[in-house]
Amino acid sequence: MTMIGRGLWESTFRTLGFSEEIPLLSMHLDEIEEEMENVLDLLAVLRSDTQRADTEHAQETAVSLTITLEHLLHHMQTFLPPLQKQLDIEA
Repeated sequence: MTMIGRGLWESTFRTLGFSEEIPLLSMHLDEIEEEMENVLDLLAVLRSDTQRADTEHAQETAVSLTITLEHLLHHMQTFLPPLQKQLDIEA
């Protein structure tokens, strides 16, 4: 997966006509993209652990997945309200 990067996200928000919170939105979107990539990687590892019946490694992977999902949730909860406001979307 190729990550766009914060600079291009800032350009994206300007193209969408945003004038507020562009650096903050860009940072959170960059983090969301990175955490989503991590989630997909960890799901693949967990699947592999399961196929090998490697309980110990599966548990370690599940812990890592949980932490990554918590980070993703934090960024999404911070990112969505200002995005919804600027797009005039009711939550």
